[in-house]
Amino acid sequence: MTAPLLKVDNLCISAPSGPIVQGVGFTLERGRTLALIGESGSGKSMTALSILGLLPPGLSHATEGGVIFAGEALPLGEERRMRTIRGKRIAMVFQDPMACLNPFSSVGSQLDETLRRLNVTAREVRRERSQRLLTEVGLPDPPTILRRYPHELSGGQQQRVMIAMAIAGEPELLVADEPTSALDASVADGIVRLLADLQRRHRMAMLFITHDLAIAARLAHDIAVMQRGKVVEIGAAQVLMSAPRHPCSTRLIGARRMLGAPRSPAPTTIESRVLVANGVSVDYAPRRLFGRPFRAVEDVSLTLGAGNTLGILGESGSGKSTLGAAIAGLIGISGGCMTVLGQERTQRLHTLQGSRRRECQLIFQNPYGALNPRLTIAQLMAEPLALMGVAAAQHTERTTVALAEVGLERQHMMRYPHQLSGGQRQRVSISRALLCRPRLLVCDEVVSALDTTVKVQILKLLKRLQEAYGFGMVFIGHDIEVVRWISDEIIVMHKGRITDRFAAAEMEADERDTWTKRLLACTRVPSHSPSTAHACG
Repeated sequence: MTAPLLKVDNLCISAPSGPIVQGVGFTLERGRTLALIGESGSGKSMTALSILGLLPPGLSHATEGGVIFAGEALPLGEERRMRTIRGKRIAMVFQDPMACLNPFSSVGSQLDETLRRLNVTAREVRRERSQRLLTEVGLPDPPTILRRYPHELSGGQQQRVMIAMAIAGEPELLVADEPTSALDASVADGIVRLLADLQRRHRMAMLFITHDLAIAARLAHDIAVMQRGKVVEIGAAQVLMSAPRHPCSTRLIGARRMLGAPRSPAPTTIESRVLVANGVSVDYAPRRLFGRPFRAVEDVSLTLGAGNTLGILGESGSGKSTLGAAIAGLIGISGGCMTVLGQERTQRLHTLQGSRRRECQLIFQNPYGALNPRLTIAQLMAEPLALMGVAAAQHTERTTVALAEVGLERQHMMRYPHQLSGGQRQRVSISRALLCRPRLLVCDEVVSALDTTVKVQILKLLKRLQEAYGFGMVFIGHDIEVVRWISDEIIVMHKGRITDRFAAAEMEADERDTWTKRLLACTRVPSHSPSTAHACG
């Protein structure tokens, strides 16, 4: 029997506060993919980082049987020796390419540096290989891409550049840590298909860390489920997805299936409209002198009643977030007319006036970016209360009640945003918005960065609060199952226009637009694995 390429035996990782990973063990053979799934904080990313000797300062690891790679123990405590392995025989693709790519260097310079580290000495050879790598990862016009800087690329293009840098040394093992979590469905599908294709061509093994069960089922041969620093279940992907044994596996799979289940429609007796848009267009100013404005949204018409949810689906760059910002009054409209909470908005007057500003609230995708890191939760919650004229003596009581509504306790008030989990930070953002008792709530990708179980908790919370307070909700997202579950009506946007419009219960109908059908195909969990990684697009 052939020895596995990677064998992890009784891996433990500790912090001063206690153990993070305990007794983790698994094997991975050449040409196969193992998906490591689990909730946030389960230890899956720390497990991956430890294999490359990249644990953050203050953390230590210990193994009883060691980490065996290609028949030899990895020298995890010897940084000098690990540098000869890392990037050459074992490579890693990280979650956020913008945090990894140097914003001051062009793509060509960064690929050139990678190849120099791999001892490719001739400049012309490095340039030719850089272009070939970009072609291999599916980027068009490599000479142009090489001249661009990271901020000039889309999220999907940035991730493809990261993959090109990772495979430059033709590694035997590729570790991918949540490489698709921040991407929309169609772009994520392209990255998944690319990784599957590269693995097949290079016959490399892949350790794929994710909280997206649909992607794990499509890409992986085997799945390991982690909970609280331990592997609680491991097995063939098809078997584990169809018949999970551990309660954690059952909960993760059940949460994803719940999103696909039809939701009871909202009552149809509410007639008051909180949002009406007729032929709305939004332009961005030209980047260059005498340049033409860029039209991000064109000829959009829609209505939304109180107590109902309008879902907006689309890929990155489709204009959905721009439309959300226009609805919230953050940016102006360039054409058409929009009425928000009875107040008409035109090109001349795009901001909401008076109490309407308080009654229309926006919740952003990234709660850590939306919450001031220098303020405690109590101070963050006090800001809207002060703006509403609430006496300072009442702030603590009102904050306690508001946090309790979203499942947070009084003890969270004195914490800073970085001391909370992603799900807890998003709950604070929701609670802060609801302090103003809005009649219209705009949610822009509010669950896209959360794991499946936390995602379901936030969605249920939003629906419960909507039923309690009767606000209308615009829910922007790229996960078609999430948007379908929470919405009454859905519009699909592509290149700034509405291409499809339907009731959430009618999503599977044959008359759906081609783009809608493509989104459906790219997010559907397959019945078998992993050959379906090439099924979409």
